[in-house]
Amino acid sequence: MSTTWLTPEGVTSTLAGVLDAHDDHQGALHLSYLRRKPGRGMVAVYGQPSDPRHLFTLTVEEQALATAGEAPQPSAWLGQWPGMLEVAGRGLTLQSFPHDVGLPALAASMTPMQTPALRTALEQAVRHTLPAGEPWRLEDVEATPLRYKPGDRCVIRYRLHLGATDPASQRVEHVTRSVVGKVYRDVAQAREAAALLDRLAASPQSPRWSPDSLGVVEPLPLALSEDLGGPRDTPPTVPGTAVIRPADPHAEDAVVAAARALADLHTGTAAAPDTPTRTGADEAARAAKRASVLTAYVPALAGTVAVAADTLTTHLLAASPDTLVPAHGSYKPSQLLVRDGAVKLVDFDQFCLADPALDVGYFLAYLRPPGLWYHRAGTREWFEHAAATFTRAYDAALAGHGWSPASRTGVLARAHVYEAALLLKIAARRPNRLHSPRVGEVDAVMQEVHACLAAADAALGS
Repeated sequence: MSTTWLTPEGVTSTLAGVLDAHDDHQGALHLSYLRRKPGRGMVAVYGQPSDPRHLFTLTVEEQALATAGEAPQPSAWLGQWPGMLEVAGRGLTLQSFPHDVGLPALAASMTPMQTPALRTALEQAVRHTLPAGEPWRLEDVEATPLRYKPGDRCVIRYRLHLGATDPASQRVEHVTRSVVGKVYRDVAQAREAAALLDRLAASPQSPRWSPDSLGVVEPLPLALSEDLGGPRDTPPTVPGTAVIRPADPHAEDAVVAAARALADLHTGTAAAPDTPTRTGADEAARAAKRASVLTAYVPALAGTVAVAADTLTTHLLAASPDTLVPAHGSYKPSQLLVRDGAVKLVDFDQFCLADPALDVGYFLAYLRPPGLWYHRAGTREWFEHAAATFTRAYDAALAGHGWSPASRTGVLARAHVYEAALLLKIAARRPNRLHSPRVGEVDAVMQEVHACLAAADAALGS
């Protein structure tokens, strides 16, 4: 049967028809996220968290992909709208935010004034920041989603509006405070997220580069933390990707700060007895899956992908760090916030014990500007300078923490291997997002993979 409708264009057309049938006219639909991973089905998200009334998620179960057939007619989608619609027997589900069967507490987390436990927790979280001696009352709370991964987690900014009346003058004063919340699938995840932030804050090598935990709003699986600010604040807080890029005058300072923060994390004490480990063998298994996806996606590059995958597997299985350290697990510019020259680390959901080379390689892989894949002028020079700046600053910071020259040299040598593994992940993004093949772009990434492996051979003496 034909599955041609499971393309970005086909999915968008189908969603438009369903919304029209329910008199939910949205105008042009913006596809903001599309993921197709073997064994995990497909997820398409339309809209942006900044406009939650127009945020929709379409999911296709894995078993349904092989027999998707023709696009279902609008009348086949049954259920309640806004809310959730399904096509019986087809493994197709359409949900409107904040309805999310994978995050059952999301709707309550988005209505804090109607959720007593959340309302009380928010008041308590900001109480210590309010002027003393005033009978402050919570008047309203604005809940704005910042980042949303359907069925997995959602980051929400709560902006609290509080008021107090002076008994003598009867003058009413108003103040605003903000808190960030993260909704998980279950309470255990929220507890661990809060506990990790507490451990990071208590680590002697953590000079304020992570947000403070403000507790868990039980029974909701919602962890509260300090709000590190946004682009409209003074001074503004912006994502690392907005600073760590060519032509930004503050890029080098941010790269140095990111390197020092990473060294602090790696030499800190934030791990717990049950912190998961992530080994070279784990990364080798991931690399093999990505290589398989790429080979099917761009058959013309099957040979170069196979050689890279075999070499990566050999290096990753042979990787033998002196010790496993607390690691971010997904360390890249998009996981940083930059404010007034300071760098803050966010999103510790992949926190683990790992070879420190994992985080270093991760950052270097994602440090490459997109224009590098298209050989745009200046991008190669910028990347090489930024990469050298990062590794020098990281090495110097480790030395400051007392690591030996041999240990530091080993980390930077193995980082080439992990960098290659993460570049393979970048190359696999196009097929995972159902984009049409672009052999030139994938080939450019694969050239970087082979360059990293060559550097690893030289550094490791292979």
